[in-house]
Amino acid sequence: MKDFNKKIAVITGAGSGMGRELAIQLAGAGAKVVLNDWNEASLNETIQLIERNGGSAGGRAFSVADRLEVYNFAQETVNRFGGVDIVVNNAGISLLQQKIESTPYELFEKVININMWGVIYGSKAFIPFLKERPEAALVNVSSIFGIAAYPDQGPYVTAKFAVRGFTETLRQELAKTSVAVTCVHPGGIKTNIVRNIDTTQKARLDKFSDVFDRMAKMSAADAATRIIKGIQRKEKRVIVGKDALFMDKIARLFPSNYEDTIMKGYDINKFQ
Repeated sequence: MKDFNKKIAVITGAGSGMGRELAIQLAGAGAKVVLNDWNEASLNETIQLIERNGGSAGGRAFSVADRLEVYNFAQETVNRFGGVDIVVNNAGISLLQQKIESTPYELFEKVININMWGVIYGSKAFIPFLKERPEAALVNVSSIFGIAAYPDQGPYVTAKFAVRGFTETLRQELAKTSVAVTCVHPGGIKTNIVRNIDTTQKARLDKFSDVFDRMAKMSAADAATRIIKGIQRKEKRVIVGKDALFMDKIARLFPSNYEDTIMKGYDINKFQ
């Protein structure tokens, strides 16, 4: 898909970070962007930024963990614009470092409901409409943690590996359709995903946020640019960031031993 002019692009999690930057850049390329975020104020801010620059943007605030809301959103979009050309399932949340053994089921469910089920709902709700277009793109955002597992992030890793498997399966099933399917694996991107963690442990959150900010090397704008290139080229996988490229190589070259590389440099005390 080389030309985004007048395309209808749906992006979830567009209130900040990569989602916002994707919306801004696609709108700047002439697309009409239809946006979602759980935070209505942040979503409206993104819409206003785009409209002030002459772009076309709209959307609605709701949780992608709500299947009915996702399906209603898909139908509303098609009713208004007559179809959909691009869907980016980007919405996701993070969590504080915690071992699987001590992670409450409620936290597992919360992360998986948004990070995994949100992608599944968004894909299944929009696929019938995407298939009606002569050329369409479905983009699901996983993570480098969907390629290489990482300790003390069990729910997040579980969801992101699931997104990868789901998306790769979809790609095979849609191979003979007009829908190009892309799985995105970002590394450390300068976003608010850590600072937005819902927790009462503010001291731990501040420490984790500071560590993450130092580790995240790529801006959200640069990450969005890389993802858009992936859409244009119909890439099957988009690895975003030098850290993600490094871990992808290690995981592929040494699938039985890459954990050793991770554990050598890992210290949970840095995050607590």
